[in-house]
Amino acid sequence: MSIRADVDRAVDLRSQIATREAELEKITARLVAAGLKAGTEKRHEELVDAARDGTRWLAKGSGIAVPIIFTADKLMGSFQRDSAKHQSVKASLGSQAAELPRFYKSVNAFETRFKDGKQFRSEADKVLAERAPAFITACVARDKDGIALSDVRIDWDHAEAVAAITKV
Repeated sequence: MSIRADVDRAVDLRSQIATREAELEKITARLVAAGLKAGTEKRHEELVDAARDGTRWLAKGSGIAVPIIFTADKLMGSFQRDSAKHQSVKASLGSQAAELPRFYKSVNAFETRFKDGKQFRSEADKVLAERAPAFITACVARDKDGIALSDVRIDWDHAEAVAAITKV
C-alpha cells in the first residue's frame, strides 16, 4: 500500500474506533447499571478469586456471559502524612507501626507500594498476621461519607459460554 492509502485508512480506522469506543462506553454504563440493580436484588455471586472481596454478576449475551466485577474494598493509593487517615492507619498497626513503609512509601504523602489490593492484602497477611485485618480495614479508601469505594469493571477477557453457566 502507498503512504497515502495508509494515511487514509488510518484516519478512517481512527474514526471508526472513536465511534465504537463511544458506543462501548454507553453499553458499559448500561451493563454496570444493570449489575448494580442485580446487586440490590441479591443476584450477585461471590468472586471467582477468593483472595478478593466483592461480588460479580454475569451479564448474559446470546452465547456468552460477561462477568461484571464489583470489588468491595478499594484500598487507598496514598494519604497525607500526619492526616487523620495516617493516624488511623498507624494506630491499626499497634506495635507493628514500623511495618508501614513495607506497604506505603513516604513522599509528602504515603503511596502504596503494590500494584493492586490483592498483593497488598497478601503481604499484610504474611507480615502482620493477626493485625492484618485491622490494618487493611484502616487502608480502605472511603468517600466523604465514610462509605468504602469500589472499582467496577467488565471482565470481557473472562466471558463464559452460556451453557457453562449454572447460576445467575
